[in-house]
Amino acid sequence: MKALNPEICFKLRDARRLAGLSQHVLAAEVGCKQSALSMFEQGRPTKLSTEVVEKLAKKLGVDLSAAAPSPDSLAAYAPGSGFCPNPQCPSNHAYQVAGRALYSPDRAAADPVGGRFCAVCGEVLERFCPNCGAPVHAGAVCSHCGQPYIE
Repeated sequence: MKALNPEICFKLRDARRLAGLSQHVLAAEVGCKQSALSMFEQGRPTKLSTEVVEKLAKKLGVDLSAAAPSPDSLAAYAPGSGFCPNPQCPSNHAYQVAGRALYSPDRAAADPVGGRFCAVCGEVLERFCPNCGAPVHAGAVCSHCGQPYIE
């Protein structure tokens, strides 16, 4: 199976809801944690293994072949749109606010070509807030939930 895009996460979430299944029940049936399923449904396809995603699709009757991105789909991710979630990565710059350590992601260093992995340390790049699932924007803190992207 090719890499998944966030749209398939939303498609599987909607199928689960239509089937009337809770995340807890479905996660137990396919062999993953409810928290991982929750993050997956927020648009973070790397949070579940390929095997678990295939089990989800089969259980919910969703065709994954239509959801796999084409080779040209990397163009959908503009350079600098992802950030490295690794606080020790040199692409993230530490600073202090009210005694709290925050990290300002340098998206141009981590994602110079719109790829999937950090160009500095190799970690899988994040394109959505790890707390609420909103698309990331410039800065260190999500404008939707107010939480820092990197803890």
